[in-house]
Amino acid sequence: MLRYVLRRLLISAVTVIGLVLVTFLVVRVLPGDSAAARLGPEASQADIETLRTQLGLDDPLPRQLLDYSTGLLHGDMGPAVSTGRPVSDELLDRLPATIELAVAGLVIALLLGFPLGLLAAARPGRPSDALARLFAVLGSSMAPIWLGLLLIFGLYSTWQLFPGPVGRLPIGTPPPPEVTGLYVVDSLLAGDFALAGQSMQFLFLPALTLGLGASAAVLKMVRSAVLQTADSGFVRTARAYGVPGREVLLRDQLRNAMLQVLTAIGLVFGFLLGGNIIVERLFNWPGMGRVAYDALGSNDLGLLQGYALIIGTLYILLNLVVDLVYGLIDPRVRLGGSSS
Repeated sequence: MLRYVLRRLLISAVTVIGLVLVTFLVVRVLPGDSAAARLGPEASQADIETLRTQLGLDDPLPRQLLDYSTGLLHGDMGPAVSTGRPVSDELLDRLPATIELAVAGLVIALLLGFPLGLLAAARPGRPSDALARLFAVLGSSMAPIWLGLLLIFGLYSTWQLFPGPVGRLPIGTPPPPEVTGLYVVDSLLAGDFALAGQSMQFLFLPALTLGLGASAAVLKMVRSAVLQTADSGFVRTARAYGVPGREVLLRDQLRNAMLQVLTAIGLVFGFLLGGNIIVERLFNWPGMGRVAYDALGSNDLGLLQGYALIIGTLYILLNLVVDLVYGLIDPRVRLGGSSS
């Protein structure tokens, strides 16, 4: 097991190094000049060249890469052109809001996709299966911005069931004392249940927008993984002994399909962390996605590079966790398939 863990850690470290290299090179070949964007359209060429020298933008690429990598080792991603603050501070201050939204979206995706996937797999070819697959098609094909607009129009503008897209709390309401940065959790830790309720109300619509689309992926993976075990020997044996179909489904088929389902959950959570830029902008959610959206408009390549690096690193760490859980669940994985 130790060799397996060390091997996965080494692969993840090499992947992070590759991510740093790719994001660095991509930003350098993108059109735009960070120095010109920082000084504004009225700056003279001499001022722009002076700032480029100060930022090291006119150094050779290997020197720039070395300086940037050295800064990363010390937690320094450089300054954000649009705000003047360090990129790491600008993004990490918003990371808890992104994580809170992604976790809430994942919970909704699991609550919807998991039971619907089981229902479809339990009765393949039946009307329940057809309806579940129709839900999966609609959920995966609907654009998040369109779905978010529909939810805002229906649940906020028309029926007033949930608050509007103004952020994480009502305007003027102070946030809870910061412990984790997750407003719902921090409110509960502070014993302020009213504020926790408000936080959940403001969280629901953007999380539902993310969760409805992600539930389609969970549904399809659960259905596919469970159906693949339907013709296995242990399933046929259980049915031959007269074990009820529901017990076979939950005890035998689902348990043996959990490895594939775990992969789907990891992929979905990674998507929710990095694929929520439009949703955060639509609901004025102050997360990293909104910072990245604003950075596009201000041509702040440093912020975009930092966003891609943080999201990519989180995704790599998430895959590492999934791989380690794999090894704990199935010894064949950590033994490299040597066991039968």
